[in-house]
Amino acid sequence: MIKRPLLDVEFFELALNDAGLDPCELEIIEHIRYIGIFDELSLRKSLALPAKPPALYKLNKACEKIAAQLPEQAQKMMDWSASQSPDQISWRGNLVCSIGFNADGERLEPESGTALYHTFVVHKELFNGLGTA
Repeated sequence: MIKRPLLDVEFFELALNDAGLDPCELEIIEHIRYIGIFDELSLRKSLALPAKPPALYKLNKACEKIAAQLPEQAQKMMDWSASQSPDQISWRGNLVCSIGFNADGERLEPESGTALYHTFVVHKELFNGLGTA
């Protein structure tokens, strides 16, 4: 298993500014970085998003645009992402977050019987909900 590469926050912020995100995509990224943990339903409700397209699809599209600005870091993250997936498939959303785990080390997802929705946690270095000192 590959250890998760850490993102350089300064480079991430520059990429975020240069990615050309639409207002909805930017709102999703800013929101999840503030709250830290989320699932499809909580994200949709918090931001009053329609059910279609899914909020996680919009997150994925935003991450694709950010990843284009960080090709080397994004590739390392996608390699790590594939190593985390039971199917060895990477997901662009893993650029900013990953599936959460419970205290027993089980994935928070319907398939594991641990949550109604896939539950994600923002990478620690990107979390900004506590503000800065």
